[in-house]
Amino acid sequence: MTVAMKEKTMENQKETFQDLLEHFEKLESHIEKRLNRALKQKAPEPYESEKTDQICTALSKAQGEFPKIYTNRKNNFLFNQYTDLDEIIQAIRPALANNGLSITQQTKLNDDRTVLITRLRHKSAQFIETRSRIIPSRNDIQTYASVLKAMKRHDIMGLLNITIVDDYDDDDGERDMEHVRKERNKGTGLNIRYKAKEESFETITQDQENELRYVIGENADIAEQILETLKIQTLADMPKSKYYDVKRQTQNIVNARDGKTKN
Repeated sequence: MTVAMKEKTMENQKETFQDLLEHFEKLESHIEKRLNRALKQKAPEPYESEKTDQICTALSKAQGEFPKIYTNRKNNFLFNQYTDLDEIIQAIRPALANNGLSITQQTKLNDDRTVLITRLRHKSAQFIETRSRIIPSRNDIQTYASVLKAMKRHDIMGLLNITIVDDYDDDDGERDMEHVRKERNKGTGLNIRYKAKEESFETITQDQENELRYVIGENADIAEQILETLKIQTLADMPKSKYYDVKRQTQNIVNARDGKTKN
């Protein structure tokens, strides 16, 4: 082999090696991009921005400006009162706007589950959010809309720490403790008459849920009033201690609608 041929062969080998090197560099870059993309997709979305100093300061000021909010609606099912979403928004919007804050609420699909995302945004782009699953008791648009609206109100109040002046539901815990104080005053103590099932947060059984659904029948509005009043997402979440009263009142309402009278 002549010197010229050797030089030509070495030059070709050099070019081939250079091509392979460039190919592997491109392949490495491609793999790295796909890996980073996959990691971003798997990483859970944060509930707040990396920094929250400005939004926390603004929220503190806005909370000091929130007016007192009163109930403006009546629940004819369990004879209580509540505040609708519009009343809350109208009350808090000026204070939020004055401090560079706004509220957005949107739904997203997460593994075929509908999730409501309530986000408090600041003009600095900092944010804090809360998420709740939307679980309608029936598969129709009216029930879905009702549950969504109730959850919107619930999440805004929780995120901004809003309380309602004349909402007696806030005193549920106080009322539940009343009998405990009576026992103490009698000197009998807590352990003497303590009943674990009655004092726990045990939920209703499947059979009880089915019985209640049977009583409710096609009255979807009654189901929604129960969920809203007890602040639960499904009938299966109902505490056993509430079951018989709810069932009795439901039956009375259904009978009244059907024109039936109590024997």
